[in-house]
Amino acid sequence: MKSRISMTSLSSMETPPTTPTYQERLQAAQEVWPHLKPPWHPNLPDQDKPVSEASSSANGEMTPEENYGFEVQGFLIVRGALNKTELEECNRLLDHGSVPAALCAHPVIVNYIEQLCGLAYRIDKPVTMVEQLGHLESRPMSGGNEPRNPSRAYFHQGSSRFCQGVRAIWALADVPAEAGGVVFIPCSHTVNVPVPDCVLNGEDKYLESIGMCLQPVLQAGDLLLHASTLAHGLRSWCYKGGPQRLATCEFVSVYARPSDFSSDSLTEGGRAAELPWMSRLSPEERIVLGLADTNESPAPSLLSDGKRTWIDQVIQPRNRLYHPGIYDNQPSLPETIDPLEFFYWELTGFLVVKNAMDQSWLAAANAAVDANIHRIDYAGASRSQVYGGPQMRGSGRPGLGVTELPAEHLPPFQRMVADPVLVHRLNWMLGGHFRTEGFGSVIATRRGGGGQILHGNGDPIYPNINWWPYLYQNGKCYTGQVNVAWQLHDVTDQEGGFVVVPGSHHARFPLPSNDSGDPAGYKGVLHPLMQAGDLLFFMGGATTHGAWAWHSEVDRRCVLNGYWSKDMARLGWVNGPNLSTNPTPPKKSAKT
Repeated sequence: MKSRISMTSLSSMETPPTTPTYQERLQAAQEVWPHLKPPWHPNLPDQDKPVSEASSSANGEMTPEENYGFEVQGFLIVRGALNKTELEECNRLLDHGSVPAALCAHPVIVNYIEQLCGLAYRIDKPVTMVEQLGHLESRPMSGGNEPRNPSRAYFHQGSSRFCQGVRAIWALADVPAEAGGVVFIPCSHTVNVPVPDCVLNGEDKYLESIGMCLQPVLQAGDLLLHASTLAHGLRSWCYKGGPQRLATCEFVSVYARPSDFSSDSLTEGGRAAELPWMSRLSPEERIVLGLADTNESPAPSLLSDGKRTWIDQVIQPRNRLYHPGIYDNQPSLPETIDPLEFFYWELTGFLVVKNAMDQSWLAAANAAVDANIHRIDYAGASRSQVYGGPQMRGSGRPGLGVTELPAEHLPPFQRMVADPVLVHRLNWMLGGHFRTEGFGSVIATRRGGGGQILHGNGDPIYPNINWWPYLYQNGKCYTGQVNVAWQLHDVTDQEGGFVVVPGSHHARFPLPSNDSGDPAGYKGVLHPLMQAGDLLFFMGGATTHGAWAWHSEVDRRCVLNGYWSKDMARLGWVNGPNLSTNPTPPKKSAKT
């Protein structure tokens, strides 16, 4: 913006020029920002007079009032969502012992769910009838935003708003004031401290005394929508005018892990349930690969102190799954978090752990790559080109899928899957019960290999890519995906390879350009130096990263793998059958 205040020309660097006073600057600012004028409170743009209600949006979009109400309260009521004929049909089904299952696909609810959960959503819990409690019966509330459950949480950043989980309640009969039934605590979907037990179980009456523990008043045909994380419960039905008739169903974003773990099975995405290489896995490795999950719950937590790994013998409740934080540190606990590493991760969005591999392990991994170098399609990679600036240009990047190697070459890579150095850190980076899909792939770029564009960033966030955001709350960090790269060769300031934009996981401006060379230098692209045996962690979605072209005679060599939070649906990271990207190995007589 061009300055509205004139300044004297800068004739000398010795004497400061005359500049406007702060009163003059404030006066100029008031011309642009009317809300800075007395009486010193913000008004809606160009609206100094009272406005009873914002105008409705066209094309079925949620109104500004609905958007604002859901944002601050965590719920909204759609009045008269069912017409008289639909309402009569639903009640007729109930009278005959059936459930109006089609309510989950009613056009009104679909319109709202597409806007709240995103176009790609799934029905997490089909239509059932809310239990009618008898006299003096009640159910404690559950919910609240702390500890945070990203698979059901409410997100709003910039122009992107989505709710990972939404519960719908249809009123098929009137629910007058003080009738009982469903109750909830408005605003609790965004609260950053745990809802106290005395509030959840109804002992504390403060919120109720001020009208904040709400039993919604509904008329037959109304639709109540609330965020899944809103603290909610159930009270006895006291209305004498008729039975409780509330139908409910729940929706989640398609990449949020479903409540029914059988819907998150290994065959999600069309993959075979078990692949041959999985038969040689240890119990700890099966947990990391998600093979030990049951239909009811995830497998037990995998714990680590950085030196050894063991399976937790304490079964965690589903609403309190293992996720250590920096405030949980106790010297007596072996899995205590290193506060410096936690700080580095929060500050930069990546972490390098030095000497994660010993020399014999490193030698075995390199020997296995050397023995299978003929499987890497360097010729095919050379036929594709990477364009961009000088630090980007080069040939395509070849890779080698680890699980496709002969069995005798798998052990050094299998060891990487659940190594204590890795598990210890992923437990607090992603939360316990994280998962991966395989053993990763070997990056083996030779001199002349091109770089990779910058991708990932703290902004924007998307409703159907829920592994993207990063959040720190109450001593815990949350993100959906962490990539790891085991370095098999040194990376000095001469070669190229992985680059990162430190702090980009906190960005609230979108990435303006994606050439990893960063010609103007505004982004602060960093090329971390690493030695063979180091282990690199970085956020796969939230941290901006890419690669520079490779310039060394010694090939770039690392093993890259991705790990996902327990909050991610398997559909989010198993995109189809376990197909190979490597060519069929040439015959032994072929020359490479």
